[in-house]
Amino acid sequence: MKVGASCHCGAVRFEVEEPAEVLDCNCSHCRLYGGLWAYYPQREVRFDRQPDTFIYMWGDHELEFHHCRTCGCATHTTQSGTDDAERIAVNARLIRGLNPDRVRLVQKNNGNDGVFWTRSDLPVLPSHDGPQQRSGE
Repeated sequence: MKVGASCHCGAVRFEVEEPAEVLDCNCSHCRLYGGLWAYYPQREVRFDRQPDTFIYMWGDHELEFHHCRTCGCATHTTQSGTDDAERIAVNARLIRGLNPDRVRLVQKNNGNDGVFWTRSDLPVLPSHDGPQQRSGE
């Protein structure tokens, strides 16, 4: 089934088949930008027009994060200089009416900077003086 998606302001719009699975990556970028990625061959993603995006690259400069020039939403990623250059990942959080019960969530641990998926995995840290209460509480 085809589903439509758009950034917050609607300047970047696309259509894809409803994803069977999405990747929840915890790398520093995906965590901060709310990426939940569905992967497709580029020919299967139909933008309503050439997306007006800016590209952010970091690290090995092979993964291009596209963001809407108007509202800043992370819309999709493309790759350059790799075997995956024909693949595109769209931010599934932009898909209208995405049913989480029909999509398999895959968590990828790219959090090499000490970020963990579950609270039970967190290291024990020294405590502070305790929580501060606001007046009236």
